[in-house]
Amino acid sequence: MHEFSLAQSVVETVLQAAARHGAAAVEEVNLEVGEVALVNMEQLEWHIRVLTQSTMAEGARLNWKTAPARILCLECGYQGAVGHKELDSTSHFEIPIFECPACESPSTKITSGRELRVVDIHARFPEQAPGEADHA
Repeated sequence: MHEFSLAQSVVETVLQAAARHGAAAVEEVNLEVGEVALVNMEQLEWHIRVLTQSTMAEGARLNWKTAPARILCLECGYQGAVGHKELDSTSHFEIPIFECPACESPSTKITSGRELRVVDIHARFPEQAPGEADHA
C-alpha cells in the first residue's frame, strides 16, 4: 500500500497547485521517480487514476522519468553515480550497486535517487479550449 499513500500525496499536490493557479482542468502531470525509490509505477498510476476520478485531474496524462541514484563514499569522499550489476546473463535486468566505484568501500550514503516529485503540471484554464494547456 506504499503506492497508495504516494498517489494520495501526488494527487493532493496536483489538485492544490491547479486550484491555486485557477485551472479548469489538469491535462498532464510529469513526475520524477528516483531509481531506488522502490515505487511500482503501474500501481502508482492505477491509484492516481482512481483518486483523480471526478476531479479536475481526471483523465490527465501521467508521464515520469527516472532520477539516477547517486552516492557519497564515507571513506574516500567520492560523490557520483552508482554502478550497476546484471542479475544474471539471462535476466537483462540490472540492479544498482552502492559500493564506491573509486575505492570499493561499502560505506556509502545515498544522496539522491529515492525521491518522487511532481516536476510540472500542464493545465487548461477557463479561457482556453481543450488541448491548449499551460504549465501550473
